Amino acid sequence: MAELLLVSRWLSSIPGFLTPRTGPGARIGFVPTASSIYDDRAWVDLDRTTLHDQGWQTVELDIEAMASADMESALTTVDAVFVSGGNVFHLLAAMRRTGFAEILTARVLAGLPYIGASAGACVVGSDIAPLGLLDDPTEATGLHSTTGLGWIDEVIVPHADGIVSGPAVIDEVVRLYGEQFPLRLLADDQALLVSAGTLSVVAS
Repeated sequence: MAELLLVSRWLSSIPGFLTPRTGPGARIGFVPTASSIYDDRAWVDLDRTTLHDQGWQTVELDIEAMASADMESALTTVDAVFVSGGNVFHLLAAMRRTGFAEILTARVLAGLPYIGASAGACVVGSDIAPLGLLDDPTEATGLHSTTGLGWIDEVIVPHADGIVSGPAVIDEVVRLYGEQFPLRLLADDQALLVSAGTLSVVAS
């Protein structure tokens, strides 16, 4: 059963999530793919630094440069996976194109703890279409469906307090998609904890 921590922006909830599941100082597979299309990746550097400051080890998993066999092997050597933020459409396209979506899904459903930040949180939901107001879908190459990984039945909408994109954008997401999709709005200081089949919002 999947054990997930889906954060909007900040990572303070990670120790409380990981420590009971992995013990301190665990090895985290760090997937920066969502940001690979951008020159400025400051938020990814901040996430990596924050994880190190919390006492975790990180192992970089550049899935766009890895063979599928190497991905599978790498996921057997880590205690958890962290997928950082960026463009969720690019992330989903890359995960499907490389086969990482299937490899990761199998490992997570077998119990590997998963942490997703922003795009990394959104990609696990039922669909990413509503996020086209937050990220540019045209930045993704070869994405033929917006159907997400489907680990949860909801659509994560991060930065719902409007600090990143402005409140008007969040209001428009709700107006356009609120009746079509089960939206889960998360403010930047919130995370969705999925454990033992139960979903709950926690501070982050």
